[in-house]
Amino acid sequence: MSDLNMQLVREFFELNLFYVLPHWQFEEALRDMDSAGSLLFVEQPKPAIIGELDCLLHPGDVQSIQRAVVEVRAWHADRMYTSVIESSSVFARVASEQTRTIADAVFNGQNYKILLVVSEFSASPDKRDKAVKLLQTKGIDHVIEFPTILADMLRLVSTQNNYAPSHTLQTMRLLKRYNFIRKQQLELFFPSPTPDAPGIVPDDIETTYDEQLDMKEED
Repeated sequence: MSDLNMQLVREFFELNLFYVLPHWQFEEALRDMDSAGSLLFVEQPKPAIIGELDCLLHPGDVQSIQRAVVEVRAWHADRMYTSVIESSSVFARVASEQTRTIADAVFNGQNYKILLVVSEFSASPDKRDKAVKLLQTKGIDHVIEFPTILADMLRLVSTQNNYAPSHTLQTMRLLKRYNFIRKQQLELFFPSPTPDAPGIVPDDIETTYDEQLDMKEED
């Protein structure tokens, strides 16, 4: 799964016309980092669009970033709550001194941002803001959720182009071409399953999926 995550994030930046810079020459320094396999160094060849960005990026916001170290931590099995961030030492190492030293060398001392890719935050605005602010305290400049990446890729993929070298982009193109994706979102035209038998839904089952996920976070 991690290889697919990295491939998707890499192609997301390439679709947005970023260069993904090689950093193989720093293999020795990266060897001791458990995040080495989840790092990308990206840069726009043209000047970035001037604009103020929130920590949490929205579709199109990457165009206002000139260059960045990108770490991918897309744990799709769960949402990114403050409890998850506090319980893992991984997030404290995203903006570590070692990462910054390598980034300074890759970018030849030019300014850059540290960007973290995550699965998604809570649907609750308050819980989402708390998680984002906690990541900021760890030196992370920007965070982007995987649904934002996927939505932007679907927007940028053209049904008229051939993406044969990329299985993922070609699959997205075909899904758009044959109308399995509506309004550039992951909405598949599959019919809802027919219930086996009619019945009354108990009151305690009416909690939405998002609410069930939010209830998992500790107060």
